[in-house]
Amino acid sequence: MYYSSSILPFIALIASVHSHGVILKAQGDKGESQGFLLNDALPRNCTEISPCQLDSTIIRDAEIKQNIVNGCGRTELSGNIDIGEQTENEIAANRITSVQSGSTMEVTIHQVNADGAGPYECDIDMTSNSGTFTPLKVTNNIPGENGLSQAKEKNFTIEVQMPDDLDCIGASTGNICTVRCRNNALAGPFGGCVAVQQTDNEGRTNETAAGVDTKQSLEDISEQIQVNKDDLSAALAANQAAGAADGNAGASAIAALTTGNPTATDSASEAQQTGNSDDNNDNNGNQNNNNNNNNNGGNSNAFGGGNFGGGNFGGFGKRAARKAVKFFA
Repeated sequence: MYYSSSILPFIALIASVHSHGVILKAQGDKGESQGFLLNDALPRNCTEISPCQLDSTIIRDAEIKQNIVNGCGRTELSGNIDIGEQTENEIAANRITSVQSGSTMEVTIHQVNADGAGPYECDIDMTSNSGTFTPLKVTNNIPGENGLSQAKEKNFTIEVQMPDDLDCIGASTGNICTVRCRNNALAGPFGGCVAVQQTDNEGRTNETAAGVDTKQSLEDISEQIQVNKDDLSAALAANQAAGAADGNAGASAIAALTTGNPTATDSASEAQQTGNSDDNNDNNGNQNNNNNNNNNGGNSNAFGGGNFGGGNFGGFGKRAARKAVKFFA
């Protein structure tokens, strides 16, 4: 089979990520939350890239820092996860669990295959969408070492404890937090985000623009501006190519900008066949990374029914593997 140079970057991107885990739901004091961009139409009894892995979330600090994605990462089906948009969608669907200070929430994660294993670490953004995450305590963790195990097609439930000083002030309701969980697989990290609603606080009390105290350093802002300038031409070309092919600009641009990313490495492990099941587990591992990314863009409807944005990205090269997908928000 022959491939034109224009679609080879997509082949490289797909080949770089083989295994996944995805957050199915989170249950706190009342109600359930659903993982952002979870696709209920996808099967959970298989391990193939398509369709079984397409809504698994990839959350890489390097891509967040490079402004390719927001703090909740991306999926191979829909590209960048717009935290603000997805949170409001969940509010409208009445699909958000309630939590309180110090309460424990159960998070169900589907391990598609080897690299979706534990341990998982979780953190929380109390503003919902400013990219400032605080570590959370995780117990009953998913079995695994370095994000790998022989389990596959299997559900696990971890327990995530809210901090005693919990103060959710985000979203249109003024009392929403974003909880993010991910493993440490080199091909990932894999995991996802959910919105939670606090019921024992006042929520956001100062609704004026002057009351917003989230900020970035001058150094971070200056660096971001320069990177955006450097990558603008490649990002615009990706957008135009996807549009011409009736594809999805955001997901296609992510493919173009992440091609050649050294943080994505293939797993050499093969998963052992198991059945679908819901398991509780032991072990505990919880370390987290804080992120300081205030830019929020996103998209939905990715990869245009298998078109992968038209696949017209030969020639962007490694230079394009940086940070500009926010132009498609």
